[in-house]
Amino acid sequence: MFMKMRMTQVAQIEDLGPHMRRITLTGDDLTDFPLDQESAHFKAIFPQPGKTKPKLGMYFGFKKWMRSYTIRAFDKVSKALTVDFAVNDHQGLGTNWASNAKIGDYLGIAGPGDTKHTNYNADWHLFVADLTALPAAAAVIEKLPEDAKGAAIFQVPSAQDKQVIRAPKGINICWVINSDLSKNALLEALKTSTWLPGEPAIFIAGEIRQVKQLKDFVKEMPGYTNKQTYASGYWKA
Repeated sequence: MFMKMRMTQVAQIEDLGPHMRRITLTGDDLTDFPLDQESAHFKAIFPQPGKTKPKLGMYFGFKKWMRSYTIRAFDKVSKALTVDFAVNDHQGLGTNWASNAKIGDYLGIAGPGDTKHTNYNADWHLFVADLTALPAAAAVIEKLPEDAKGAAIFQVPSAQDKQVIRAPKGINICWVINSDLSKNALLEALKTSTWLPGEPAIFIAGEIRQVKQLKDFVKEMPGYTNKQTYASGYWKA
């Protein structure tokens, strides 16, 4: 499916912690950007080496310069699109761009795609995410009804990477501090968490093999339904 491409510029940069950089993008191309798409993915289109602007459009090899990211927030009045980039934990096209971004830099965007959560009015909610999936999970949590209940287990490399998330009072957030990605610390934390009665809406995202282990675990738990589960491998170790 064709996704509309737009040109934006960096308007604001904020380091949320040692491993997460928040970049706000603006531009007239965002005038008709869809509302209520927080947590949905879009394709970031990066400039090619030696260029200041990304090349928009579909041409041979264009996907080489695109990566998937999450809409953290969007303000239609100010035409401001907020995106959180994981930085300082690996090298890559998007990470390197975000680490060196300056006010006024250009970034293309294509999309957005679909939002991720399966049921905002489920009996309860479970979120299990590493640093790469934290923006999407946090965006969903901040859109939940005020009476929502459940748990969120977030893995970050250091205590300084914890974030303030506007969660309903009934959502218990647990931070797992782990920089050793060879062990599935999220699974260890999930096994000791409280499993509530009813059918949960489940969000699981992170390293592909760890996500598989996490999904295998929740599939055996009471109330699990595949229909209300989103599980996605965002990267591969």
